[in-house]
Amino acid sequence: DPSLIVKLDASRIDMEPGAQLIAEGRDGHEIIFTSILDDRYGVGGTYDTTGDGANAPGPGDWGGIHTTITSRLSIDHSIFAYGGGITRIEGTFAGFNVIEIHQSEARIAHSIFEFNGGGVGGQAPTHRFGRGFNRPALMFVRGAQPIIVDNIFRENTDKTINPTGLAAININANSLNHVLKYDYGRSTGRIDALPGYQQNHGPLVVGNRMGNNDINGMVVRGETLTTQGIWDDADIVHVLFDTITVPDMHTYGGLRLASSPTQSLVVKLESAPGRLAGFAATGDPLEINDRVG
Repeated sequence: DPSLIVKLDASRIDMEPGAQLIAEGRDGHEIIFTSILDDRYGVGGTYDTTGDGANAPGPGDWGGIHTTITSRLSIDHSIFAYGGGITRIEGTFAGFNVIEIHQSEARIAHSIFEFNGGGVGGQAPTHRFGRGFNRPALMFVRGAQPIIVDNIFRENTDKTINPTGLAAININANSLNHVLKYDYGRSTGRIDALPGYQQNHGPLVVGNRMGNNDINGMVVRGETLTTQGIWDDADIVHVLFDTITVPDMHTYGGLRLASSPTQSLVVKLESAPGRLAGFAATGDPLEINDRVG
């Protein structure tokens, strides 16, 4: 319901395969996901939910929303604050990003992300007992093509684990694929879909505004492409710290960097000792000159 307030204390929302979570507010009646110590929001005559006086919230007070294969997440007109922290898992503790999208369907629109942490840390193994690894970010994406439109990312920072800091979005290169994807809108009420972009490939990342985050852009994790990659989200800076390898073409393949008639695609890169940022087109010569392979 619009105006719903959810306060969390070192906890998270863990979605099972096939589950669906809809949190869709309205303009001026946002759904709030924040720390239990956040006294900016409340009902029932008091905003001090814990009755502790002046204890202030901080980044990482709670974890986030973790989606998994075949689950579906729809977020609209919501506020996420003070998340990206460490929460309990089986026998230990692990960090979780505010939004984690693992081989699932997700739409995040018209929402505000502020004062969050990087979502990494804890004593758990990297795989987090089947939940997969993550990286410092507000939104971490693996094997998915989410719709991320008209959001605000501000005052999010965490350089305690990774010297490069927290990124607004962290996505693997193979998620930026060639499949057409447009905004299908809300799950409840008026559809409120972003018009146009019928020729968008892979994730749809449009209209987001960023300020005072460690990395005001979308970090693309380097890997070997196993599909055709198309980078056409010219409305956000692509940041690359690793190598993206483009191997032999089979049924389809390759990597295309595409600007639009009104925007230039911006890719910013940074290498470091033992870590080379860039693109490597590899392959083996074959016995037929015009053979695709």
